[in-house]
Amino acid sequence: MSQRFSRAEEIVTVALDLAEATGAGGVTTAALARNLGFTEAALYRYYPGKATILAAALQHLAERLFATMVIELDAASAGDGIMVGEQLRRHIRRFAPQHGLLLELLLFATTSRSDALLEGGQALLDEYSERMATYFEQVRGRGAGRTLPVGAELARLWTCQLLGGFLRCRLSREVWDPATQVGFTTFVALFDSPRPVAT
Repeated sequence: MSQRFSRAEEIVTVALDLAEATGAGGVTTAALARNLGFTEAALYRYYPGKATILAAALQHLAERLFATMVIELDAASAGDGIMVGEQLRRHIRRFAPQHGLLLELLLFATTSRSDALLEGGQALLDEYSERMATYFEQVRGRGAGRTLPVGAELARLWTCQLLGGFLRCRLSREVWDPATQVGFTTFVALFDSPRPVAT
């Protein structure tokens, strides 16, 4: 691994640590340079500014999330609604670490004037929505939740609940535990409903 690549990764790691401790808005190039032990000018050799660092951090978290989705959300093994509910419960917990840092960075991107950060946030949201839509459509195809809306609409509702629940907790200063949010539990209950027993 090249030194340049490892330095770029180190910058992203420190940026994530700072964002977790101070919020995404608290990440500054001065703070990053200080924590990394070099000057701001040296920082600019790797990234042109704070927004591109945060975009790289968002991409890093997104890649980790997408890697786990392949394992956790498997419609083929979700033969009934109960298993779908368990998969969704396991998946939603991926957003809780680091105080919901992935969602915080995504929401921070919406207020950015940086094309890099806006595009990074949009790319993450598009890919996540597409993956969730595919999962929900596969689940519907297997019979669980077949009376529910199509996959793309379920993915939109899911994403709105995820972001809305996070934002509501942040504004009300509640501890955010995505698996216990009322909207989430209601959403999952749509899949948990027992199937009618054949008579």
